[in-house]
Amino acid sequence: MPGPPRGCHRSIKKPSSSSALEKTVPNVFSGFAADSFLFFQELAHHNQKAWFDDNRARYDQHVVGAFRGLLEALTPTLVKLNPHFEVGGKTNGNFSRINRDIRFSKDKSPYKPNYYLYAYDGRKERGHTGRLYVGLSAECVTVGFSIYGSWKGSKGTLETLFRRRVEANHELFDSLLARIVRARKYETYWHREEKDEWTQHPGLPRRPEDWQTLHAWVVRKVFLPNSRGLAAPAFAQTVERIFTQLYPLVVFTSVATPKWEAEIRKALKR
Repeated sequence: MPGPPRGCHRSIKKPSSSSALEKTVPNVFSGFAADSFLFFQELAHHNQKAWFDDNRARYDQHVVGAFRGLLEALTPTLVKLNPHFEVGGKTNGNFSRINRDIRFSKDKSPYKPNYYLYAYDGRKERGHTGRLYVGLSAECVTVGFSIYGSWKGSKGTLETLFRRRVEANHELFDSLLARIVRARKYETYWHREEKDEWTQHPGLPRRPEDWQTLHAWVVRKVFLPNSRGLAAPAFAQTVERIFTQLYPLVVFTSVATPKWEAEIRKALKR
């Protein structure tokens, strides 16, 4: 199973640190400027521990610092959308790890080429539910919604809730796709394991059976390094707007309360 949604092509997820280190990172979001992208551009050519240790201050400021500032800016909106959203700022919670697990991988590169912020229901495991996210790589920033199937252990909401809800409430789901994905021109793609290969398909599934067999679904906006407003504090407001627009998809795929339809109607009015 692949990691979080990656890449910036339109065709078609913090290292171990002490709490003391985290407290030294300023929680002020200034946008994603050139230094944020430059760190990952150089990491691609120097993916070694010695280089990372020498450049840790850059990582703490332009990657970790930027994301912690962004989470702080987003927190009022997130808890308004869903009071159960995780906003504690923990690694492997709101934030991805920069360190790769290389124990069973042929690729021994110690660091990932990206970093992610996630907003998800803190009562569930992050990988078992639909979530909102912001991702940074050398090529772009992506902001969107994603849901993945569970490959080990207990099943997540994609298998236990989403597939059943699509089948039983297809008219409501079709209206959400038309109102959110198509009307707002979000890029979307989905994955399925086919002949032992993880295959990506652009656009939305076209057949009902595809919704029942897909293993991942991503809806997102892509912002290139020169995108207007990306390097400014106001980009947090852009993320807020996208999260608000996509939150009904979180409800449909992952919220199991009896009043989930009413919650979707409420979310659509925001």
